Amino acid sequence: MSQHTAIITGAGGAIAGHVVDAFAKAGWKLGLVAYDEAEKTRLQRDHGDAVTVQIDLVDENRANEGMAALEKELGHVDALLNIAGGFDMSGATETSHQQLEAQLDINFRTAFNATRAVLPGMLKKGSGFILGVGADAALDGGASKGPYAAAKAALIAWLKSVHAEVAPQGVNVAVMYPMGAVDTAGNRGAMPDVDPSSWIDPRELAATALHLASRSPRGRILEAKVYPPAA
Repeated sequence: MSQHTAIITGAGGAIAGHVVDAFAKAGWKLGLVAYDEAEKTRLQRDHGDAVTVQIDLVDENRANEGMAALEKELGHVDALLNIAGGFDMSGATETSHQQLEAQLDINFRTAFNATRAVLPGMLKKGSGFILGVGADAALDGGASKGPYAAAKAALIAWLKSVHAEVAPQGVNVAVMYPMGAVDTAGNRGAMPDVDPSSWIDPRELAATALHLASRSPRGRILEAKVYPPAA
């Protein structure tokens, strides 16, 4: 059997770094999508066995060209892990159109463009897996989280719609929900007075992503909620 392959977007991010490690340890051949050239250089240094490219996934044409080149380099794509994303907070009356568009760009349009680029190849071979990362705020809302929640909710609704369309053709689509704060350097810096042991371990998110991507057609998992320790 050929080696399993996966493309990971946002590969230089705090969560994606653990996802890259988990899939590499499991023996997958990886294609890593970097945000900029500096991130690409770092990923190439740290993950020499992976194929690393820099792609502006918000731009449809660049996304199509970059993902096609990456797919050609890998030979085929078994899994697309849409990990690229970002967080922002702003009150309902203070939120600008630019802030909303920025959240839609990083949390929805990146996954939209990446998925559309690799989906034809998956459908052609009759198999594949696509992952999106949701959020608790997308399910229940959250004070001062409107643009973030809206972008994540759009992502979830779109991926579920894609799944309804492509599942009969052998492509599974799943959503992973971190149901709380994740223990990242960014969150530690933003919330220095909170004990990070009360947050979700990003390694658990990586393990969950690998578990979802490794299911057989007879045991698919469409949604997985990952919770922090009980209070």
